[in-house]
Amino acid sequence: MRQPDPIPDLKRQVATSLVARLEAWNQVMAAELLRTDQPRVSDLRNAKLGRFSLEQLIRFAARYRATVSIEISWRRR
Repeated sequence: MRQPDPIPDLKRQVATSLVARLEAWNQVMAAELLRTDQPRVSDLRNAKLGRFSLEQLIRFAARYRATVSIEISWRRR
């Protein structure tokens, strides 16, 4: 049995955390902090995650001084 792709869920987790952290910032200020442009911040806030790679979202979090880790657990057969 194939397992579902974990990437969309990981992207949602990182994006949700970023959006919550940037809530008090306007889009222009948030874009400056993340070193991107305002339309990208708008996409992020509107959960248009197909426009982001997981790598890019992790970089945004790191630019905002987040520590990002991935936990891998193995299931028994």
